[in-house]
Amino acid sequence: MLKVRVVFFASLKESIGQSEYIAELSLPMSICELKHQLANELDKGQALLEKGIQSSIDFEFARDADIVPESVSEVAFFPPVTGG
Repeated sequence: MLKVRVVFFASLKESIGQSEYIAELSLPMSICELKHQLANELDKGQALLEKGIQSSIDFEFARDADIVPESVSEVAFFPPVTGG
């Protein structure tokens, strides 16, 4: 098991009720699989399964199908960004 810092931003942080979490991952794992794991582990983690939730792996944008690398130090999740 690999311990990884997971960070939540903006309204997602408010929905989940915390800004970060240390997750134990069994790799290989996709971002989508991580979202589902966190949805089960966190009291309000279902917010991660809402449409449009974005993610990054070590500060690089990631898609749901992307695999979390063994060298990961941080995964972040944030709500869809809107522009004006």
